Amino acid sequence: MYFRTRIFAISILTVSVVLTVVATLSWSRIMKVELEHLDNRLCMEARRAMRMNLAPRLDGEMSLPQVATSKGIENSDARFIADLMAKLRINSQSNVMVFVDSDAHGVLIASEGTDIKNLIGSLDWIKSERLAPPDKNHPIRCQLASFEYKHQQWRASYFQSHNIKSFIAVDLSATTSELETTLRTAFFVVIPFSLLLSIIGAWFITTTTLRPINRLHKSMDRVTQKDLSHRLLGDKEDKEFKVLIDAYNMMLERLEDSFQQVSRFTADAAHELKTPLTVLRGKLEQAVTSENTSQLDLNAILDEVGHLSAITRKLLLLSQADSGSMALYFEPINMTSLLDELTADMELLSDELVLHCTIERELILKGDIVLMKQLLNNLLVNVIRYSIHKKGVIIEARQNESSIEILINNFCLPMSNEVRSQLFDRFYRGQPEQLQGISGSGLGLSLAREIARAHGGDLTLEASIEDVFSMRLLLPIVK
Repeated sequence: MYFRTRIFAISILTVSVVLTVVATLSWSRIMKVELEHLDNRLCMEARRAMRMNLAPRLDGEMSLPQVATSKGIENSDARFIADLMAKLRINSQSNVMVFVDSDAHGVLIASEGTDIKNLIGSLDWIKSERLAPPDKNHPIRCQLASFEYKHQQWRASYFQSHNIKSFIAVDLSATTSELETTLRTAFFVVIPFSLLLSIIGAWFITTTTLRPINRLHKSMDRVTQKDLSHRLLGDKEDKEFKVLIDAYNMMLERLEDSFQQVSRFTADAAHELKTPLTVLRGKLEQAVTSENTSQLDLNAILDEVGHLSAITRKLLLLSQADSGSMALYFEPINMTSLLDELTADMELLSDELVLHCTIERELILKGDIVLMKQLLNNLLVNVIRYSIHKKGVIIEARQNESSIEILINNFCLPMSNEVRSQLFDRFYRGQPEQLQGISGSGLGLSLAREIARAHGGDLTLEASIEDVFSMRLLLPIVK
């Protein structure tokens, strides 16, 4: 599914749900208010029915038989019924029940076809003081009830004052039919119109939301393998997209750095391998063309083969480190003994070397013994090659909480910060004046750091003055 379609569908669904909830709540609220108005009207009409039916009979002093046949009273009752039907918005007398009873004159008015007296006694009445407040001088009471009659729901009011009672009931479906018809008509008009507006709004939201994404897509299309320098501008974008753009630009920077590093690494590796291969080729051609094979310098060939083997081994280890697949065979390593052995070898290699060692006893950790020897050997060979021996070399090893810390300090030719920042770059060997004909591949420090990181530690260059080189090796103690 397209993202545009998903946003459009979610917008339409959300608006539809909101419309449904609003329509349902509105319908429920309107019907509740209508029922409250109906209760108020029923109480008022019940009270009016009591007064209208009792007054003419008391004024004319008629007996009960005269009441039943009096034309004036019948017309008054008919007018009352017609007025009541108009106020309750009903069209048929079958939808209303009216009953007025006086202790002195008996039944004054009653709807036909229903035993209203028994119906009144069977209902559960509730007081409605709010709708018909009692008179302080003449206590009165209006009560309300709901009941089912002929499979229809009815609402009734019962009014009692002095010695007269009045009862009015109305079919709820009849009195609310007009309102329900009006509401349905309104909803049939409003809901389609609202859905149309929601479709337009969803389309607008979708278009607005996808506009920055489309811009990002077009910008990303301009990025190619040969041109990784292009960056996305996020100054005018929303914060959410700005975070995405920043993350993309950062990823692109890392990718560009990786490509540059791979290109530089390939070029440097080819350059480093070219020299020993050229020497080997020359020696072998000389052997082939020479009539006297005894003049073949086998030692030189072995040296170049050893050089090639060392470079290849280091490149392989660096490749494994880059892919996170450097194989480690953990075993207990006595770093004290290993450092003692390597520093003793250093003293044998140079008579002028002044070495100051402070190595704590029983420094034990778990690691790969071969790689750990390679790490320390790279560091110490680097010290022998580039340090000023007469000024001394300081090696300290101690345990700090859960790690072993090894510090190596030596004097060297002045080194700028720019040179120091590139010392861990592969195949980088410093400025020409610092090399002084010293052989090497420029992979020692970078490989040493990768081995340290593979063991969970790190190798860092410490801040120092220009003519002092200080390295800090931190290795965790794995138990």
